[in-house]
Amino acid sequence: MSKLKINNKSYKLGTKNYIPRHTSKQQIVIANTFSENMNHFGGWKTRHGGNFNRTAAFTIDIYGNIYQHFPPKYHSNFLGIKGVDEHIITILIENEGWLKKDILGNGYINYVGNIYNRQDAIIEKRWRDQEYWAPYTKDQVESALKLSEYLCATFGIPFQTVGHNTRVDGIYDFNGVVYKSNFERHYTDLSPAWDCGDFKNKLELK
Repeated sequence: MSKLKINNKSYKLGTKNYIPRHTSKQQIVIANTFSENMNHFGGWKTRHGGNFNRTAAFTIDIYGNIYQHFPPKYHSNFLGIKGVDEHIITILIENEGWLKKDILGNGYINYVGNIYNRQDAIIEKRWRDQEYWAPYTKDQVESALKLSEYLCATFGIPFQTVGHNTRVDGIYDFNGVVYKSNFERHYTDLSPAWDCGDFKNKLELK
């Protein structure tokens, strides 16, 4: 991508799916969709009778396209933590997450039993009780970096990140870019397929 392009029309949420209240921001939280083909968006629109609000402001699909679901000055109940959700901007990376070999051992399936069909090579690393991980694409990494830079500059968030995907004590007080897996040990996003060190180096050059 030569410049940042944000599509704020194709997957737009209504106010039932987020909280339209302007709040200050101190963190960008990056997480997974655990789905493909933007299927998570359809789930948001149908859960809880259409009132589901544990949504995200942005999604980056596997091609690096950036979709804005609601204005980042607002917030959702993404983490379900009062006093934290109000001050974060959420970015989802379209990614299947952890995978398992199918019964015949000829391929992989995701956590809901769907076959992994992408040609990108699986990442093998034992982490948080799982071993096989769907890869992130180069376009996704580039878009996540550009979007993070844009949001940091716009909302006065420091150009810094923790540089790894494991739990951090006191993560709620960190100002910068973090991963959902920094909050609790049972979260598996972002996975070992994401190069946290490389992302840190590029972000903090700013």
